[in-house]
Amino acid sequence: MFEKVLLPLDGSELAEMALPYGQELARKLGSELTLFHVCGLEHRQQKHMHKVYLDSLAETLRRNLEKSRPEIKVTAKIETGGPQENICTLVEKNDIGLIVMSAVGTSGIKIGRMIGSVADHICRTVPIPVMLIKPRRAGQTDSRGQLINRILLTLDGSELSQRALPVGEELADKLKVPITLFQMAHMIIPYADDLAGTYYVDYTKFSEDIENQIRAEMVALEGKLREKGLDVTHNVVLGTNAAEEIIETSKKVGADLVVISTHGRSGLSRWVLGNVAERVLQYSEIPVLLVNARAG
Repeated sequence: MFEKVLLPLDGSELAEMALPYGQELARKLGSELTLFHVCGLEHRQQKHMHKVYLDSLAETLRRNLEKSRPEIKVTAKIETGGPQENICTLVEKNDIGLIVMSAVGTSGIKIGRMIGSVADHICRTVPIPVMLIKPRRAGQTDSRGQLINRILLTLDGSELSQRALPVGEELADKLKVPITLFQMAHMIIPYADDLAGTYYVDYTKFSEDIENQIRAEMVALEGKLREKGLDVTHNVVLGTNAAEEIIETSKKVGADLVVISTHGRSGLSRWVLGNVAERVLQYSEIPVLLVNARAG
């Protein structure tokens, strides 16, 4: 799944924050790593300078990887034009399995409704997972020796949201790290009109029933993943704001990466991944791996 990893760079220090993650993933997954830079038409006269910059970074990564995985291939590619179109074309023509990039680039456009700029276009367009590195987290050293030590894999009970499962499974297996499965049971809150009636409805009981059902599903899923040799736990919470619960849970379990589907849709009794993914990306302090559920 992750034989080839693409790492787009725009020449900024913010974009280079993704480099340590690309290096770690290449080493742990055995992936071919491609550094990619798009030179704008207005800067095409300086294309040679951009190439020197990219070749220098690629050589540094090669030297770092030679210590443990000398067989890993690191290449540098540079094109002229628009970054969005060039990245999408490269993904399509080169069978790229994963994109690792900073959530902020040269433009300084920080995360808005989703992330804006190039990263926003890529996440909405390419049918492959995209790992977005947050500036507050990227570049920090970890006393445990690696950047990703626990994965928080989020679900909403829908079939589409489970597209994130194989991605989280393979990463956990190759990185040799535990997974925490997360799902929120949506708390049912009565409307004012309901309270005005002469009858009584126990909404607390409804919420508990939903929570118990989800717990049973998660226990079953945890068992299946354990049979595959993975270190798995699960966390089910009762709440109303899935994004907040995901972020809070990531802190409680010490996750270093959130894996989430970008278009999981479900019934009224479950929450919806989509806008949730955007809010998680906006407020999470750790990298977020977005799995486009429309892929395939």
